[in-house]
Formats: sequence, structure tokens, C-alpha cells
Amino acid sequence: MMNTNNTKIVSDKNTTICWKLAQTHPILAFLLITFAWSWLFWFAAIPLRGQDTLLRTVIVFIGGYGPAIGGILALGLKNGMRFKLNQKQLPAMLLGAGLIFGLMVLRYLIGNIPNYDRLPENLALTAPIVIAAVAASLVGGWVIASAYANNMDVRGKMGSLIPSHLPLGWTLLALFFFAGLLLVSWGLAALLGMEIEYPGLWGRPALEIIPLFLLAFTLTALARGGMEEPGWRGMMQPELQTRFSPLAASLVVSGFWSLWHLPLFLNRFYPEDLVMGMIGGGIYRILLAIFMAWFYNRSGGKVILLVILHTSFNMVVNYIPVSEPLLVVLWLIVVVTVVLKDKMYRKLPSSL
Repeated sequence: MMNTNNTKIVSDKNTTICWKLAQTHPILAFLLITFAWSWLFWFAAIPLRGQDTLLRTVIVFIGGYGPAIGGILALGLKNGMRFKLNQKQLPAMLLGAGLIFGLMVLRYLIGNIPNYDRLPENLALTAPIVIAAVAASLVGGWVIASAYANNMDVRGKMGSLIPSHLPLGWTLLALFFFAGLLLVSWGLAALLGMEIEYPGLWGRPALEIIPLFLLAFTLTALARGGMEEPGWRGMMQPELQTRFSPLAASLVVSGFWSLWHLPLFLNRFYPEDLVMGMIGGGIYRILLAIFMAWFYNRSGGKVILLVILHTSFNMVVNYIPVSEPLLVVLWLIVVVTVVLKDKMYRKLPSSL
């Protein structure tokens, strides 16, 4: 028979260790939780890399919540967080999970779209796929429900996941900044006679594209790239800024942000070459991390705005023509401008 007293002692001891780590080294606690969660699932998907199945995709979705889980737990453990849902969190979690699962079902029903965000060739549903999809939805619902957490640190940062009283200007910038950058690169390339890359859906009717865009944007915000932001910018960036300048903090974030993606090349969720993908993605994320740090600080630290901004980075490139060389030049101009204008190389007088 199991000794419940001994089990409780071990559990309390582990909780105390986690609490002390989060108290003394919150960023280390965040990184350990983030990488442990994401890499556990993403490395587990490596045996599936030769199989064109939905199971790998859904497993990747579950692992993608690592930064959000790491951010919430690291913030919560600083105050001795207890894992109990309150009266507001439970319905919010179930509602969020239902929404995410419904979006997954809609995307599945649409099926494969040529020259777009392709689903696996084998769309047959199995019990493990359905169970993994439900699990991913519940994890996403739990992240959303953290906006109502009892813990003051968690609620203070994650409360803005609920989109209420958003500043109009910053919301519009989050939605349309990257689209504008792509349009400028396209226009300049056309004037200069440079090569232009057209997205796979280019030329399709607007009535077909707009519903697909809205579905893909919402799903990406709630179950893919957008849900990284409660961790990278919601926790790690402001925590680093208590000791370093926003620029230095964003460079540190970009390094771990890039490394975090490594298993996605190994399990072939990303089809690109590992070395070139990591180098190219790493350079791109340096620019993104600096701009997003600026955006976070200037917009008042609202995580939902970073979720929208991150989602737009992932999505609009599938809909607007672009000149890659000119886009890089434009990004450099934007990043240098915000760094110099806001003196991001100086430490902030106080953290958000």
C-alpha cells in the first residue's frame, strides 16, 4: 500500500524546490519549464516524421504552448501558486478549449489547399489524433483562463489575454504593420524591376480568401505562434528588463526563442534544412525580438497585442506578395529606427 504521508512529503518538497527556483531564478525556471514541455512533445514526434499524419501536427500544437505554460507557472510559483481553478477560470478554460477545438475541426473539414498551409495527405482520424486534439484544446483553454488566476503576478500579466479596452492605435498597428511592410517591399520591387514572390493563394476570389484568412488567423493566435507570447514577451522580456536594457533583453530572448524551435526541424514539421533554417530563422527572430520588445514597452505591456502582432507575422506572408531582399532592408531600417529613437540600449527606469 502506498504511504500517502510520504507521497505528500515528496510532493511538498518538490513544490518547495520549484518555488525557491522561481523566486531566486525566475528566468531559469521559465526556460526549464518551457523547453521541458515543448521538447518533450516535439522530440516524441520524431518517429512520426516519415508518416504524413495529423498526429504529428497535433502533437506539435501541444508542445507549442510551452512558452505560455512556462511563463504562467514561473510567474505563479514566485507567489507560491496553487494549481486550483477558481469559479471564473473553469468556465473560461472550457469556453476557450471549445473554441480552439471548434477551429481545429473547421480547419480539418476544409482539408488540403494547394500551395497553402497544407495538412498531411493522410487525413484519416484515429483515437490518438482526437485525444491529442482535445488535449491541445484543454491546454490552450487553461492558458486563456490564466487571465482570471487568483495569483496576482499571473493575473497582472495574463489578464490582458482577454481582449477588452484595447488601445485602437496599437491594435491597428499590431494587425497591419507587417502587412504594410510587405506591401512596401512589393511596391518598391515593382518599381525597381526586382523579383517578386507571389503567395500560393494569389489570384483567388476575395470571398474565398477572407473566410480562410479569418479562420487561420484565429487558429494561429490561439493554438500556434500567437500563444508563444505569454512566455517570451509576457514573462521573459520584462523580467530581463529589470536588470538589462530592452535591447540586450530582446537579444537574449531571440537566442532562446530560436533554439526552442530546433526539434521542429528534426521531426520534419519544418521541411527546411536544419542548419539553414536555424541560421535564417535566428537572424529573422533577432529583428522580430527587438521590434516586439519595443512594441511591448510602448503599448503598455498588453500580451494580447503581442499575440495579434505575432500572429500577423506568421499569417500575412501567405496572402501578400513580397520581395525578400527588400523586406530585410526595411526590417533593418525599422529596427534601427526604434532602437535609436527610444534609446533601447539604455535600461528602463522601471519595469512594466
